[in-house]
Amino acid sequence: MLGIESNYSLDRLHSTLLPLGESTPTKIEAAHHALRDLDAQPFEVIFDRVEGSTLKPRRGLRAPGTIQRAIAGRLAAFGLSLPAYKFALHMNLAYGQHSDRRAALQPLSWIVDEILLIESVNGQGRHIDRGRWPLIARQGTLPF
Repeated sequence: MLGIESNYSLDRLHSTLLPLGESTPTKIEAAHHALRDLDAQPFEVIFDRVEGSTLKPRRGLRAPGTIQRAIAGRLAAFGLSLPAYKFALHMNLAYGQHSDRRAALQPLSWIVDEILLIESVNGQGRHIDRGRWPLIARQGTLPF
């Protein structure tokens, strides 16, 4: 619909909260210790526009940044040296396509209910699941 390549595999869709840099067993183990007792609630993400080949979030969405800072703090507290990274929530729909495309979308939203540690194998387009941490709601929800 927007002229973005359609052969981009859906299993590659993701949003990076924080890159850890080169993957080593020591770094993965430290991340597991840091995130083991992560106390965070599920949160909603809403994407409502496309810029270039990237989905962009609704302006003013604060929860993703809050959890990103909490995770970065925990990892640093456990001694992980993190690469410089300016977090801005987005989701790539294609790589290698440069475009001035801008379009509003019907909002796409879902509840994020877990954080994943994914090792991205450079140059291979492969991803390895290295850990999952559920986000637990502390308050119930009412059905209205």
